[in-house]
Amino acid sequence: MPAAKNVFMKTKIILLLITTFAGISARLQTLQTADSLFFAQEWRAAKNTYEKILSDTSHNGIAWNRLGFSNYNLGNYDKAIQCYNKALTFNGSAGLKASVYSRMARVQALKDEKEKAVSSIDSAINNGYLNLNELDTLKDFNNIRGVQTFNILRQKLYAILFPCMADAHAREFDFWVGEWDVYVTGTNQLAGHSLIQMVSGGCAILENWDSPSSTGKSINFIDPNTNKWKQSWSGSYANGNQEFINGEYRDSAMHFDFETKDSQGNKVAGHFIFYNQGPNQVRQFSESSPDGGKTWTTNYDFTYVRKK
Repeated sequence: MPAAKNVFMKTKIILLLITTFAGISARLQTLQTADSLFFAQEWRAAKNTYEKILSDTSHNGIAWNRLGFSNYNLGNYDKAIQCYNKALTFNGSAGLKASVYSRMARVQALKDEKEKAVSSIDSAINNGYLNLNELDTLKDFNNIRGVQTFNILRQKLYAILFPCMADAHAREFDFWVGEWDVYVTGTNQLAGHSLIQMVSGGCAILENWDSPSSTGKSINFIDPNTNKWKQSWSGSYANGNQEFINGEYRDSAMHFDFETKDSQGNKVAGHFIFYNQGPNQVRQFSESSPDGGKTWTTNYDFTYVRKK
């Protein structure tokens, strides 16, 4: 009799496990269906499918977030907020929270709940929200773009995405940015043309040089190893690759050092200087010394005049 009872209990447990796993499998399949409908932007079908599998005890923040976004797209704003708040009750990742708060802000802005919308955007940014384009372009935020705190947060996010733009050190070479006609200094002799661009989110300056005898480009940036400016130049002529280092902006000029070799292989030291001569003119000067700085020879002396 005990043996028969054990067999019965084991059978009952196995059946219970089978039933449980079958239920889990069915819910997973339904969740996959809901997710497929969500990504296909079939909002009503996605909403109905999520609602079938989500209850007040469903610990799935992602699904609640997606149900909220489905309701948002259907114009069910109050229901969307309820779902977003539900998603936030679980210990979700920072990425999930960033998504929920930013989506919640959309609804609050549409409902003209300005303070709540701005607060949600702040929470989104604090959790890693980085979508500056949404803040700038989504019509949902039209109601709050004139709010001072919104613009402060927008600037906060901009500084996170583009830290070099707010770095005074990284802005020292901006005087060279622009489109220029380049002359031999003190003459009307045209040496070439140059387009200087701010690139990499303000972390670098790109030079595009063009003349009858050569073309070339340089990338200018702050060397993280020295915290000084560095220029890496590549010209179209023989031995046209060169580096200029130890760049410092002082006395209204960017000063570089460089080192090269003469035709006999002897070391030659050099200075490479960009003089900031106001908003529309830059002087570029290069000199070298073969004797350790005892004597100096001018390599070239150019004046950049901004095109108008």
